[in-house]
Amino acid sequence: MKLVKSIDFISMYDDVYPAGFCDHMILEFDRIFDLGVGTNRQKGEKASKTRKEDDHFDILNIRNHKARPFNGEDSLGILLAGLQDCFVEYSSEFDILKDIPLNCTSAKMQRTPPGGGYHIWHCEHGVTEPERVLVYSIYLNTLEPDAAGETEFLYQKIRIPPKENSLIIWPASYTHTHRGNVVHGNDSKYIVTGWFHLNN
Repeated sequence: MKLVKSIDFISMYDDVYPAGFCDHMILEFDRIFDLGVGTNRQKGEKASKTRKEDDHFDILNIRNHKARPFNGEDSLGILLAGLQDCFVEYSSEFDILKDIPLNCTSAKMQRTPPGGGYHIWHCEHGVTEPERVLVYSIYLNTLEPDAAGETEFLYQKIRIPPKENSLIIWPASYTHTHRGNVVHGNDSKYIVTGWFHLNN
């Protein structure tokens, strides 16, 4: 894992996981989703395609359909270990976080098809989620430059394109209002995302 850059409290890390792990997780997403475990945000939330569309499921709450091992090791354990390494690096960069009890208990896998995305400007902290402090996204595959699908931050005026085996962490507050831009082309975008919560 290596820190690539940090812009306005958005930190980006490359080479987070072993070679082949991201492809393994994509195959596992497709396998598990085909079992009927997941849901489509557009159908499940009755959202219009112009607002949001993706397939997703919460991999930490799946009991009977968890991801198969990767090279003999627990896939969820590998995922969380890489995330923890990045969090330690992030909290070293912004060391006030070391005084705040944070806990990550969420990991949601998402597949965004061509034409899909989470197009609404939003932040992750609010009345219904007051305990969220940080957000993370793990990109499992790379999209071609003209395929878009970036994570776009409104006030920072930056777009982060999906890049395989990279991870970003940022504050959950209104200061980092963002959206998932539409995916063009023929390939879906795969990510794992979740939050670091205030541990009361």
